[in-house]
Amino acid sequence: MLRKYKFLILLNFLPYFVLPAQTQEDLTADKIYEKINNSIVVVVAYDNVGNIYQGSGVVIDFNGLVATNYHVCKDASRIEIKHYGKEFKNVEIIKYDEVKDIMLLRSSGITLAPVLQGNSNILKTGERIYSIGSPEGYENSISEGIVSGFRTDENNVKLIQMTCPITDGSSGGAVVNTRGELVGLSVSGQHEGNLYFSVPVNDIYELAGTKNLIAETIEPENYYKIGTLANEKENYKDAEIYFSKYLEKFSNDISAYYNRGYARFKLKEYKNAISDFSTVLATNVTGESYFYRANCYYSIKDYDNAFDDYTKALEQQPDNYNIYYNRGYSCFRLKDYEGAIRDWQRAIALNPDCEKELSVKIKIAQEELDN
Repeated sequence: MLRKYKFLILLNFLPYFVLPAQTQEDLTADKIYEKINNSIVVVVAYDNVGNIYQGSGVVIDFNGLVATNYHVCKDASRIEIKHYGKEFKNVEIIKYDEVKDIMLLRSSGITLAPVLQGNSNILKTGERIYSIGSPEGYENSISEGIVSGFRTDENNVKLIQMTCPITDGSSGGAVVNTRGELVGLSVSGQHEGNLYFSVPVNDIYELAGTKNLIAETIEPENYYKIGTLANEKENYKDAEIYFSKYLEKFSNDISAYYNRGYARFKLKEYKNAISDFSTVLATNVTGESYFYRANCYYSIKDYDNAFDDYTKALEQQPDNYNIYYNRGYSCFRLKDYEGAIRDWQRAIALNPDCEKELSVKIKIAQEELDN
């Protein structure tokens, strides 16, 4: 089995910019959905007697903080968050406001992009908005409407009245403006007469302890930050997505190619990973890039190129036993049994802990050589 030594995420020193909302253009519904689809989740609450309650939630920071409705989880003994095929079970309640029907959850495993924050105080009656949630379990459905007005309920809680329909399962979903910024949280609906309401986003961020929780725009600079977090948490598909989004703007950033290449290597997308590592090596020769490109070549049975890259990696890191270990396998596949024995012996000299394992391999290579 090939060795994979611990990879180091290359640092990125590009600044994170703040883009004022008023400078952004209005988006079409399909672009809005594309922008926030990875920020909306399903929230599933289980009580002690076997009842299951399903609602929606919105990721609002880079550390897995999710906003939903209090009534979705109020009786829960256990909460799970889901996003398509992913399930996050280590969910804890951070804060809640029963009167305003807001609850904040967190799961350390979430590496989804946070939604961009809007300002519910500047919403206007008649303004076009969109709601995204999971009605009846139909995950991340989008509907269009307008702001119908601003109301105050019997508890003196301010609500946004809207025409975007809300049905069972939509509660806690996102309400966004035409720039894809969060302006509210779907809260309830009276289906006859198209009366639907949402909690103003400013109340959500006030409960979170700040009125400007997401000061940084997530497009495109912070995709690097989210991708890095995804790699660290071994959510490699997320990492590939976010580094790809980042590279749409910063196509010359070789550290992003390296990190996306690593994610693709872990996803067994070897040819795409080879392309990324080749881009890095065109301008920045490093042992790590040669090593991982060699692993990709080996995985697709291109042993000649794997051998060449392991050799180049050793020129950069001559005392790395992992490289000798892996090059020994390439030699063995190429029927260079003498080379395999030399490399494995060198790996043992650098790391005696692998002697027991490699002594068996050396014996096999010697038998092949004797034959």
